[in-house]
Amino acid sequence: MIDKVRVCIADALKLDASLASLITEDTTAADLSGWTSIAHLSLILQLETTFGVRFGNDEIASLGSVAAILEALAQKGADPASD
Repeated sequence: MIDKVRVCIADALKLDASLASLITEDTTAADLSGWTSIAHLSLILQLETTFGVRFGNDEIASLGSVAAILEALAQKGADPASD
């Protein structure tokens, strides 16, 4: 699942492949200068489309790290082996 999340982040933040390859479970919004509030909304839409889930307004603000995204996707039943 981390690979799909990495692709979503790279697309939403318009990162090149070299920067995208550095994204790990420890990456947070503070680590990526392009992770702005607008890019965050784009990322949420990308995640919802890619994984077929919906995030509530209260959840969206808490998804400021790859670890939080992975946890939220797992709670919504996204398949962790879906890479």
